[in-house]
Amino acid sequence: MIKIITGQNDFQRSLALQSTISEFSLEYGDLSIERLDAQEAEYEDIYNSITSLPFLVNKKLIILIEPSKNKEFVEKISEINNLVSDSIDVIIYEPNLDKRSTYYKTLKKMPNYQEYPVLGPNELTSWILKYVSDSASKISYSDANLLIDRVGSNQLTIMNELDKMLLYTNNIDKKVIEAMTDSIPNSTIFQLLDSAFRGDQKSVIKLYDQQKQQKVDAAQIMALIIWQIHILAVIKSSGSTNSSSISRSSKISYNIVEKGLRLLSQIDSNELLEIINKAQKLDIQLKTTSIDQDEAVLYFLITIRK
Repeated sequence: MIKIITGQNDFQRSLALQSTISEFSLEYGDLSIERLDAQEAEYEDIYNSITSLPFLVNKKLIILIEPSKNKEFVEKISEINNLVSDSIDVIIYEPNLDKRSTYYKTLKKMPNYQEYPVLGPNELTSWILKYVSDSASKISYSDANLLIDRVGSNQLTIMNELDKMLLYTNNIDKKVIEAMTDSIPNSTIFQLLDSAFRGDQKSVIKLYDQQKQQKVDAAQIMALIIWQIHILAVIKSSGSTNSSSISRSSKISYNIVEKGLRLLSQIDSNELLEIINKAQKLDIQLKTTSIDQDEAVLYFLITIRK
């Protein structure tokens, strides 16, 4: 059996890998598990691993880390399925596949293909609330949003920050979050949208390049943009321009509401609705089609009000 584990959600992807390894180890033992970094290994080594029968064990598990980096493996991917016997399980672990490639399309057609996309704004907030609740602790909806605003939308990063705070207290509030987390340059995403709304293309390109230099990929940038747009929709639907009132009713932190109102002062309701529709369409495209993600997100920002 060949299982593919991929997707840009670091947390869920890693969890899926560890879960598969743990289940296999429990049944067949640790000696039956082999891990290969396909970028460093020769194709011959990969071939020998997935075709040689298990020794002193009933079954073995081969974990191939980013075999997309091995040119010969990619070229022969259509043949791999026929090489693997029933006594061997193979995990193809690919954190970031190029959806334009034939390799990606071939993997996606395989029966045990598992892709873990980045969570949307509501899903991420709900996950934080459940994670903290499952730890017999408390965090409010507004404080969960504050945490995302401070540390970003990467689920693995959020989990690590939550675990750190849960060692200190079982009641995570604004004071704890501000004291125990470092604020990432999430304001850059706000600045990106601000520049896009003003039609300042040079600023948009410059700010986007800064995100790329910080190793933030297109999917993460889009997730943060969608998060900001989601906040704008909540603020707009409140029908108020009073930051304190909106913050209380929506359970969104006061500072985030203030930023949102500044952005909303530049667009009307129809424009916001059009931007939401464009963002939803692009989000689906990024998750389901083979396009240049950076080019698509940058084009979305540059043409956001056209």
